[in-house]
Amino acid sequence: MEEWALLLNNRIIRRFEIDEGQSLTIGRGGDADITVDNNAISRQHSSLELKGGTYYLTDLYSLNGTKVNGQKIDSSVPIKKTDLIEIGKFTLKPAEDLTTEEQVVSFSSIEGMDQTIFVNSRVPKNHLSAQDTLRVVEGSASPSALKLTNVDSVKVGKDSSCDIVISGLLVAKTQYFIGRNGGSFTVTPGSGWRKVFLNGEKINQEIKLKKGDVITVAGTSLQLD
Repeated sequence: MEEWALLLNNRIIRRFEIDEGQSLTIGRGGDADITVDNNAISRQHSSLELKGGTYYLTDLYSLNGTKVNGQKIDSSVPIKKTDLIEIGKFTLKPAEDLTTEEQVVSFSSIEGMDQTIFVNSRVPKNHLSAQDTLRVVEGSASPSALKLTNVDSVKVGKDSSCDIVISGLLVAKTQYFIGRNGGSFTVTPGSGWRKVFLNGEKINQEIKLKKGDVITVAGTSLQLD
């Protein structure tokens, strides 16, 4: 089993693992293994396959193309881990080749990334405990609890597209983000008039979370447990 990462603007957006004999699709459609909700990505954009110890990359007739070392491909081609792989505006890299800067996950600039939202992958992950859950402990939110076992990022705010929807006066469409960084999570405030509090203290930058931490906005508190 080997791990790869999907990046945008040198920021890790998604990590996933692939086994020998497995083929994973990347696309905007809900039936893709790695789902990216972005108009630059086709519903079934490309696939990555590991067969006989060799990786094969295939463009699935995508609109914006799949490139290897700057050249568009139109069929299945063998690739090396050192190749530059571009899927639309995203870059695909083996996790072992990530730079130190790339390994620091930050969601602070997601608002400026063409409103790109990343949803759950169907690829199993072994990094997180099955007990990792965000749970409402004060106020109300929908859903009232969200398991984080197979989730890399969570968007919280009043917009219906958020993973957890909260309400309240001046709550932003996207109030804050929770992201996975290795085996732990971080919380990053979004843009909005309402302040985000962690254990009663106002925060204005990305903070690492620990079990039992409580995040509060406009009378609604979520606890990581």
